[in-house]
Amino acid sequence: MHLLSFAKGALAMFWLVAALNVVYPFAAPLHGWLLAATGIILLAHVGELLLFNRRLTQRPQPWLERLQVLLFGFLHLKSIR
Repeated sequence: MHLLSFAKGALAMFWLVAALNVVYPFAAPLHGWLLAATGIILLAHVGELLLFNRRLTQRPQPWLERLQVLLFGFLHLKSIR
């Protein structure tokens, strides 16, 4: 359980750095790599959201659950078993 919380925190830091990269672009090699990684991770999380949408609509606050799946992906799905 602690490892799951640590992984969620690390992913939250990744999203923070990605947002910072959009506002203040980093140097050329890092900027392109980070944007590509952000796009790939976002596409993967959107896919997870589409696959598990029916399970998320049964939760008390489905929009909050969907937002957390977009941010944390499978890590959030593991925590709502």
